[in-house]
Amino acid sequence: MYNKNDNATKKQISFINDLLKRDDSNQKVVDDYVKSLKKGSIEELSKREASTLLDKLLKK
Repeated sequence: MYNKNDNATKKQISFINDLLKRDDSNQKVVDDYVKSLKKGSIEELSKREASTLLDKLLKK
């Protein structure tokens, strides 16, 4: 579906940030996921990684 080298879209990043604003407990989920991928921030995620993170946040 996604090329693993494609950067996350602005829409994905924006949606992740919106979910962070809605619920402070989402921050730990985001931080743990980004750290597990050895990335510095959500802006460094690929489209696939951002999609996986959004799934985690929406199922929480």
